[in-house]
Amino acid sequence: MLKRIAAAAVVFTFLLALPALAADRAGELAIINTHTPKPGATAKYEAARKNHMAWHKAQKDPWSWLTWEIVSGEASGSYYTGSFGHAWKELDGQEKLEKADNADFDKNIGPTLGRSYTSYYVQRPDISITQPSGDPPLAYSVLTFFLLNPDGANDFLDTVKKINEGIKKTSYPQAGPSSWYQLVNGGEGPMYILASGRANWAAFAPPGKTLDQMMEEAFGKDQGAAILAKGRKAIRSQRTETIKYRPDLSYVAPKESASR
Repeated sequence: MLKRIAAAAVVFTFLLALPALAADRAGELAIINTHTPKPGATAKYEAARKNHMAWHKAQKDPWSWLTWEIVSGEASGSYYTGSFGHAWKELDGQEKLEKADNADFDKNIGPTLGRSYTSYYVQRPDISITQPSGDPPLAYSVLTFFLLNPDGANDFLDTVKKINEGIKKTSYPQAGPSSWYQLVNGGEGPMYILASGRANWAAFAPPGKTLDQMMEEAFGKDQGAAILAKGRKAIRSQRTETIKYRPDLSYVAPKESASR
């Protein structure tokens, strides 16, 4: 599962241009597997996923694997299965289990898939106001993907930090807990993702004031606009998704194992 990459998936490595701060943080690595079932095979995929998670439980896997269904955006109908809170060196200790994992995956889930690939992210608590949506995760999460210009990372990060400062100054309401993640391997970059939890659909309602209005309140009209302009100029493209947590398709390791 850790290195499940379909032959058709094109994978790019963007370790260049990563701030040194994010290059190697123990316990902040996230492994995300993206799976798209074949047309008409969603029910078979979900049944196979449940069987595979039962396999993880039988093996007493020390890592949790959580699954979300993508319910809005261009990837709707696909699924994310991820494991969080690791250090890079932990991947070496999983090699024996991974071999057996891959064999069971190929047998059960493989035949249902049209596309599958793996990406690696690091959580960025240094630019996050809150933390991920908890244990277990909230029912929904909004993912906002920011693909940056190659030379735009520093300007973007500076802007995020100023936005966070403005949020604290103005007590700007947030719909739920959120956390930033940075892609380090397995996709086009520089890429940052803001994951924001939502307890229910009612929590998707926008706040009473816009981001621009909040920044004007925090820093004044000219400075607030200049801060946002600097960050927006660094962004090559931006998109959003809504994902729904699927506990029925997840495996949660026993607490004593998951805390390793």
